[in-house]
Amino acid sequence: MNQELAAIIPADLLLDERLRAVADDAPFAVFAKRADGRYVFANRWLARLLGVAPEELVGRTVADVLPGDVAVRTRERELRGAVSHLWTEDAIPTPSGERTLLTARFPIALAGEMGICGIAFDVTDRDRTQQELRDTEERFRSVLDQAGAMAHLGAWWIDVTNPEDLDSSPLRWSDEVYRIFGYEPGEVAVSNELFFRHVHPDDRRRVADAVSAALSERRRYAIEHRIVRRDGVERVVLEHGEAQHDGAGRLFRIVGAVHDVTDRKRAEEALREADRRKDEFLGMLSHELRNPLAPIRNSIYVLRHTEPGSEQGNRAQEVIERQTEHLTRLVDDLLDVTRIARGKIELRRTRVDLRDLVWRAADDFRHLMRDRSVELRVVADDEKVWADADPTRISQVVGNLLHNASKFTRGGDEVTVSLRAEGGAAEIRVRDTGAGIEPSLLPHVFDPFVQGERTLARTEGGLGLGLALVKGITELHGGTVRVESAGKGRGAEFVVRLPLATPAGTRDATSPVARSSGGLRVLVVDDNADAADSLAEIARMLGHDAEVAYDGPSALAKARALPPDVVLCDIGLPGMSGYEVARALRAGGASGMQLFAVSGYAQPEDVRRAIEAGFDGHVAKPADPALVERLLAR
Repeated sequence: MNQELAAIIPADLLLDERLRAVADDAPFAVFAKRADGRYVFANRWLARLLGVAPEELVGRTVADVLPGDVAVRTRERELRGAVSHLWTEDAIPTPSGERTLLTARFPIALAGEMGICGIAFDVTDRDRTQQELRDTEERFRSVLDQAGAMAHLGAWWIDVTNPEDLDSSPLRWSDEVYRIFGYEPGEVAVSNELFFRHVHPDDRRRVADAVSAALSERRRYAIEHRIVRRDGVERVVLEHGEAQHDGAGRLFRIVGAVHDVTDRKRAEEALREADRRKDEFLGMLSHELRNPLAPIRNSIYVLRHTEPGSEQGNRAQEVIERQTEHLTRLVDDLLDVTRIARGKIELRRTRVDLRDLVWRAADDFRHLMRDRSVELRVVADDEKVWADADPTRISQVVGNLLHNASKFTRGGDEVTVSLRAEGGAAEIRVRDTGAGIEPSLLPHVFDPFVQGERTLARTEGGLGLGLALVKGITELHGGTVRVESAGKGRGAEFVVRLPLATPAGTRDATSPVARSSGGLRVLVVDDNADAADSLAEIARMLGHDAEVAYDGPSALAKARALPPDVVLCDIGLPGMSGYEVARALRAGGASGMQLFAVSGYAQPEDVRRAIEAGFDGHVAKPADPALVERLLAR
């Protein structure tokens, strides 16, 4: 605070736990009252002096604890202290005898109303020196000022000398107002001109009008406006003010408070932006999930009304496969980005040659690029580039980058994937000559649900999650990713860097089941009949004998009657879960039997539970037929 004790201190600061603790332990009285004289706070020292508990004082007035004439005199001094800083010396009867208190009273703001705050010292014995009193007062003012600084709230007041010329009346600030405007306390002379110099030029008229209206109408005002700090930084403040008049109606003081609410405004804006993006995402999700369903439904109709193997039937089958893959990708991306955000992804690291992963990922997209008349080039040295990584996830990173490049390139464009080892790290670059990225979008391309400019048609689809997954997966591997673009229409380049590792032998996580000769006996267990029957049909097409069970007990009965080589078992079975089926099979001595969980429950904890229950591996639904083929390969 300044040299004056008069200030505007809000109740929430006065009753802040830290300030309350200081006040309660003070060796002098500290109290606060509403304008009607009722206590809202009294420390232990004052309560002991008056012979009551602190909580007994709250809500009461001096008339409830002091004799009539003393109470009237004290109340008269409270009213004077409500409008101006006031020191008085009071003789107070107490249970231990009459004591003389030196009391300071000054106005405060309590819950939007004017109130009174005060401190009092027992000077009955005159043992305290004036210097000790000043030191104690300074400590108390320091605590109040620290509380104001914590809330970025400062007080100001004008002792009006001439109501007709307010500019001639001195303006005073608390230390926190100096800090809000970017000054050290007391560094500059305070004036109305200095205040309005820091109000944003576009807000000055609005602030001046609000103050003038409050003065002419004798009411409080509250206005939110911008300021420009000494260093040029813009902030947002909430300013309150009130004019005080004496009994004759003359203006004698204007008091107010300035609260820096910039952080709160930013938080509110961030919440509004998050809500806006959520609404956009839900609309986009509905659109993207419905899109593949239309061609799938149409193709099913075509298949029902054409001969098997006909040209129409083959085209319909290709559409179903393509759209099912697209739908699966959407769901997988959505689940993956959620798992990364919640720290739920667990990497299955192994020693992998990144060169092989890059070539395979490029091969997966070569047909798509060719159909778009986009040239795809791969640049990689002949030497192997080893990394300690999850091969599936790194393939996902490269695939997402290529998928992104395919969406923003057209006929005649080029996409180049390059790999090299440099400085202890592997560097994967995906560069295209396509649409490019606006400079304003560059800092946000890896944020979830952020996308480049699209038409309403959204032909390429997507949820804006691919690049967010690239960033999340890369960082889980201890790597980094960045993007570079010269602007719209000038292409883009994504650079992924991963730590290198010493080459070593590995075992593929999807190694096929070992067997000597002939097809496998496969048992498919799933309560969804369509899922079970279609998966069993795939196994038969691959040359294996396949049976189906639609619940756990039936699966156990069939496995005991004719033990299968491989069991593909759903987890969410009715009555008896897939975990229980696996434990029962293992308890029955099925040591040579291969068990694979095939389930929509695919969180890391679900995979861990499957392994603990006795499964040899876990495949997420919908199972990729190519993966099933590898599991059952000779």
